[in-house]
Amino acid sequence: MELVDFLDFNNNNIVDTHFVTKHVRFFEKQKVDITTQGFQVALLGVPDDENNKTFEVANQVRYQIYQLAPLSNNLSIIDLGNIKCGNNFADACVAISEVFQEIKRNNVILVLIGGTSKFNYGGILAYQKNDLPLNMVSIDSRISSESINESYTSGNHSKENDDSFSMFNYINIGYQSCYVSQAVLDFVDDSYFEAYRLGFLRTNMKEIEPVLRDSNLVTFSLNSIKHSDAPGALNSSPNGLSGDEACQLSFFTGHSNRITSLGVFDISIANDIHQTTSKLAAQVIWYFLEGLANRIFEEPDLKPQNFTKYLIHNNDSNQDLAFYQSNFTNRWWMEIFLHKHNHRIVLSCSENDYELACKQEIPDRWWRTFQRIQI
Repeated sequence: MELVDFLDFNNNNIVDTHFVTKHVRFFEKQKVDITTQGFQVALLGVPDDENNKTFEVANQVRYQIYQLAPLSNNLSIIDLGNIKCGNNFADACVAISEVFQEIKRNNVILVLIGGTSKFNYGGILAYQKNDLPLNMVSIDSRISSESINESYTSGNHSKENDDSFSMFNYINIGYQSCYVSQAVLDFVDDSYFEAYRLGFLRTNMKEIEPVLRDSNLVTFSLNSIKHSDAPGALNSSPNGLSGDEACQLSFFTGHSNRITSLGVFDISIANDIHQTTSKLAAQVIWYFLEGLANRIFEEPDLKPQNFTKYLIHNNDSNQDLAFYQSNFTNRWWMEIFLHKHNHRIVLSCSENDYELACKQEIPDRWWRTFQRIQI
């Protein structure tokens, strides 16, 4: 089947603004061939909820994006319109998966816009079909055991042979303790996944940047933002991220060299009386695009001459911990070597992780990753 078979253009809000003129082309209107045009990002609307075939959220947020200023650097965007729903929620997720796989083959990053984060399962399904490792991040005030189970069972957790080693991680950013049971937190901990409480994030924002730098698929729920800044969230709360904190996280996400999809979800048009939440969602996406437009592709494996390597011997584990610092951006990475698999993993980290290692403390992300891939 062709890409066009999965798309619906009837609700596509086509507007003529400075942002559109500089960055955007429309798949249906301009008969664009996605395989030859060198697009970097694709926008795709998904339904307002799993039982509804309307696209009010996607159309409203899309409209608000196009009212914003052009990005500071060139970025080529293709607006795909909205997904064809099919007969039910499962059909819509399969369609999203097919679109995701097609544009990923062309190195295009997918931005999903819709009313419920449940449609992020379409992206997870694409990874499952292609047997790809997945680092998934959920920015949400709640940790759903259902979403963890869906992601975990769909992801490729680990492989035992040296030729095809892969790993999986599930990370929550911004959860609030009053909404998450201890049983769920224990499951996250026992699985060596990662969860960052709102209070930690607020005072350690720089520590979250490396987490997002390694992300493949990010779900950004507007439920993570406090009611005063996002009154139209599906399940708003008096507490949560501020609007500027949300945009900061989105900007970090845009700097990831590994990102393949961002989903911005959980908006209720009925509650968004003054379109405040739709405008914030548009700004979250704008800052993600701005991050993409200015990201620097660098990995210690690509050009080792551009990095300074530090080796720190850990007495307890009797092994050397390797850290790399970019000579250009000052960003940090750390290395995990798996003797069992004869495989090394380079994981993004912060300067604080390096300083902990200097004090003979093993960084938490290093330890969790090491333990998780032994399972």
